[in-house]
Amino acid sequence: MNLKIRLTLFSTLVFTIIFGLATLVIYWIFYNSSERHLISSLEKNAKIAGIYYLEADEQSPLKHLESKNQYESLVKRAMVAVYNAEGKVSYGGMRFDSQINKDLLSQLKSDKTIYFKTEDSFYFGLYYPDNQGDFFVFVKESSADFDHQLNRLLITLVFVFLVALISIALLSVWLSKYAYLPIRKVIQEIQHKDLSTIQEPLTTIKTKDELQDLIESYNALLRRISENMIIRKNFVSYVSHEFRTPLAGILGSMEVFGTKVRSEEEYHELAETITEHVNFLNQLIGNFLLLTEDQALKRSLETFRIDEIVWDLVPKFSRSFAVPLKVDIQVDEPRYFNFRGNKMLVSLSISNLIENALKYANGQEVLVRMTGVNGRLSLQIIDHGIGIPQAELESVKQTFYRGSNVGKVKGSGIGLSFAQIVFKDQGVDFDIRSNDLGTTVSLLFPQF
Repeated sequence: MNLKIRLTLFSTLVFTIIFGLATLVIYWIFYNSSERHLISSLEKNAKIAGIYYLEADEQSPLKHLESKNQYESLVKRAMVAVYNAEGKVSYGGMRFDSQINKDLLSQLKSDKTIYFKTEDSFYFGLYYPDNQGDFFVFVKESSADFDHQLNRLLITLVFVFLVALISIALLSVWLSKYAYLPIRKVIQEIQHKDLSTIQEPLTTIKTKDELQDLIESYNALLRRISENMIIRKNFVSYVSHEFRTPLAGILGSMEVFGTKVRSEEEYHELAETITEHVNFLNQLIGNFLLLTEDQALKRSLETFRIDEIVWDLVPKFSRSFAVPLKVDIQVDEPRYFNFRGNKMLVSLSISNLIENALKYANGQEVLVRMTGVNGRLSLQIIDHGIGIPQAELESVKQTFYRGSNVGKVKGSGIGLSFAQIVFKDQGVDFDIRSNDLGTTVSLLFPQF
């Protein structure tokens, strides 16, 4: 059962329950109101009959004539009976009514008024004490008109209910089709997505309801998937780029050593060099395999220290670059260094940023400064090199884009974009500022 049918059935069922209850309430209110009106009318007629029959000796002829006219216009003689204290009919035409007996008269004397109904009639009794004795006035009215009105109301309500039920069902079908239309468009848009268009967000519908929330949540999911794909793609490019350095080092060492016989110490040094390069390659391959696993970013979370990553990178860059690298730590609380995330990705990203600073430092010192800011660790990589043109500050964050002023400095255009995506995924604030005097990359890590 699809959503449209469920929506139609649900709305129709709700309407049926609500309108059905409303119908019962209307019928009950009308019944009680009509019955109260009838009782009031019967009571009035009983009083008129009592005045007409029992007050004749106390009224003037003119007043009695007026009572007679009221009686004849409101009360049918055959439907009235005035009983005396002995239980005999003194006036009126209801002389042999089986519903009225001495027990009823005794109850009427005690209660003063009485009302009851039978299958085909309504009765009202009034205790009427007079100077001639105690009397009991009974008025009777057929229930035919009352039942006829109720039946007409019931037929009308049932007819209106059925017409409204059919109308609401048809309206629900139309409304559900109209309401389902945006969902159908979203489904069609999702069905037409493939790997080449998965980065494109769904068309946002400004409905300010759950559907808009769903689309925005889906678009957020697409962005995370897209960023994860970019991380993996860039990592492959980065690994390929990083492979070249150790492979070139191994190949160059082997070629040099192959030219002549070397001493044992030189062979030992070669072995250490090759071992270092192989270990680095092994680490890259292991990290690559880890990253390509499903949910790798989630499963590889661990707690580590940022300062230890920086200190581990210093020897590597000291061997690779002649540019001075200085580390300045101004942190009073050691806990600021703690961070929970993907150590491999964070390490590679910080390495990329420091390497970029060293490559474009123009021979001047590069400073890595760590400070505490409002309970968070701030890491800045500062160089005084060629800088980045202001117009290209956003462009350099794109994969494979390189600044127009890099000259003959070799690079792949991967490191900065890779680092930016990783830090965003890890919840680290990333900022880059540059001018003719150099570049400053700032990282603000979340509180641990």
